[in-house]
Amino acid sequence: MYSILVWLYLLALIIAAPVNGKARKMLQGRWLWRKKIKKNLKRKQGKRIWFHCASLGEFEMIRPLLDELKLKHPDAGVVISFFSPSGYEYRKDYPCDGVFYLPLDFERNARFWYRVVQPDIAVFVKYEFWLHYMQQGLKYGSHMVAAGCLFREEQFIFEPWAAGWKRCLQDFNRIFVQNEASAQKAKAEGLRNVSISGDSRFDRVLAVKSEVKPHDILTTFKGESLVCVAGSSWPAEEKLIQQFIENNGMPVNRKFIIVPHDIGAKHIQEIQQRFQEYGCHTLTELEQGADAIKTKILVVDRIGLLNTAYQYADAAIIGGAFGKGLHNMLEAAVWGMPILFGSRHQKFPEAQESIDAGFGFECKDYDAFEKYLKNALGNPEIRSEAALKSQRFVQQKAGATQQVLHYLENLLQPPA
Repeated sequence: MYSILVWLYLLALIIAAPVNGKARKMLQGRWLWRKKIKKNLKRKQGKRIWFHCASLGEFEMIRPLLDELKLKHPDAGVVISFFSPSGYEYRKDYPCDGVFYLPLDFERNARFWYRVVQPDIAVFVKYEFWLHYMQQGLKYGSHMVAAGCLFREEQFIFEPWAAGWKRCLQDFNRIFVQNEASAQKAKAEGLRNVSISGDSRFDRVLAVKSEVKPHDILTTFKGESLVCVAGSSWPAEEKLIQQFIENNGMPVNRKFIIVPHDIGAKHIQEIQQRFQEYGCHTLTELEQGADAIKTKILVVDRIGLLNTAYQYADAAIIGGAFGKGLHNMLEAAVWGMPILFGSRHQKFPEAQESIDAGFGFECKDYDAFEKYLKNALGNPEIRSEAALKSQRFVQQKAGATQQVLHYLENLLQPPA
């Protein structure tokens, strides 16, 4: 039945590919994948670790771990696989033994993968539990590890019909979870060798902050103004910002930076039309000569500048939680500021933790959004207090990378 569902998923990709760019990239990236792996995979020399990530977010979670491994164990081989184009397309050039799309989860594909890649250690990041890849990894004899896991009551792997998934996880050598609740759930379901490591995204955002440099145009744009950054925004957040401006005006010392999740030309044009009467320009337009000082709303129309934008923020709105789920709020928290987001954040424990810590604000509707954003932009005491609390929060949560790194280092040591 599961294999039939995978076949149906493949069929859906084929049908969607002509009109859906993501589906098209997923098919193109996996086209002739056996030849691509054989051609591009470096020759194995020492022990090899395979990391599998769903997308860019999971990769960024383990990036500090990968960088530390590369620094301390340059002879260890690393292979990275992605399920989604949002990971592969942006990190396909990461220096390692190979970066690939994960072939779809058919049993024969998984057998081929282990036979050719030959991972001594297999690390599945967060939720990426593909049945045949787990089963074949256990058969092949890879040391099986799950990292950065979050377990909840409603997850499918704990349903009676998903007993195969749970049996595989019960045979894993080590499962690193992010918090105590996940550890308790894992142990209640009979999962062994569970350790609480925390969330390595905290390590990642601290590392990124230390690397971010000032941006000349954004520096000019900010000037002496208060800036609110909408990070990874969707139309829901953009509409709320529009309504907020319509209701409260646009004071001389207030500006917005919108960094949309979708940077397609159509969506960028929609944002500009939405805010055209308020002095809205894209970053590209500022680079081409538009007046950054007079611009009130800046739309970042390219990938890779969100962390750069956050360094200029006095408050942040994190996209996604008015829809399917919250984007990475830690990228803003590390810079120190009040942070607003929607109510659909149950799968992201850092959201509730930020509320408890006093710098995160859940907005169930526009009224709450207006209240919290007015407080954040209008009250310097709230901003200062939130800045201290959010930075302290990130610092206290750091350290997950070292726990997982220490475990993997022991596995990389030659036998006595």
